[in-house]
Amino acid sequence: MSNAVIKLEKVSKTYGSGAAEAKAVSEVSMTVERGSWVAIMGPSGHGKSTLLQLIGGLDRPSAGRIVLDGSELGTLDAAELAAVRGKKIGFVFQFFNLMPHLTALENVEIALWLGGGAHSKGRAMGLLERFGLGDKAHHLPSMLSGGQQQRVAIARALANEPDILLMDEPTGNLDSGSEAELLTLLGELHKAGKTLIMVTHNPTVASHAQRLVHVKDGRIEEDRCNGV
Repeated sequence: MSNAVIKLEKVSKTYGSGAAEAKAVSEVSMTVERGSWVAIMGPSGHGKSTLLQLIGGLDRPSAGRIVLDGSELGTLDAAELAAVRGKKIGFVFQFFNLMPHLTALENVEIALWLGGGAHSKGRAMGLLERFGLGDKAHHLPSMLSGGQQQRVAIARALANEPDILLMDEPTGNLDSGSEAELLTLLGELHKAGKTLIMVTHNPTVASHAQRLVHVKDGRIEEDRCNGV
């Protein structure tokens, strides 16, 4: 019995038309097993982030099928797609994307509120404490270091207890110390059973993943076990 949580079948994404047509992703097929840790690497502008957005339902493919935990994303309307994303996926971005006028606690609480979660304040505080940020709960993002902001972003991503964490250059704006702390945290989440998929340019970061997928010209050029 397959343990696949994500399956892509000949997925393509094309922007523009005619002479201006550009294919960002071209006939990509891949399967991601539940509980695995996948790093997606490749040159800039070759479709890595587009592929991640397609997997997360933030964009729709021009062709092909994407099945996420039993739901074929292409058959869902906007509301159904948003519901699947809210329950099954947490997103983490390079630039944190925290709301600057909200405290760390409020940034996590709003994710719970949008997801319909109850007892949001207690769960939000619990997540911040889990990631060593209990004493920063009432700080605005501008008062936090890059590493602390990224931990708040991960706490927010995990607010509704998704099984899948999608990350686009999660260490891209971190110093080496904060990067090491984040990789330790990701390792703990992986051991706890989360499925991690991250886009990264950093070979050191990618070396922590179980599997490396190299993308070039919108296609999978190499897909191999990382020996972790």
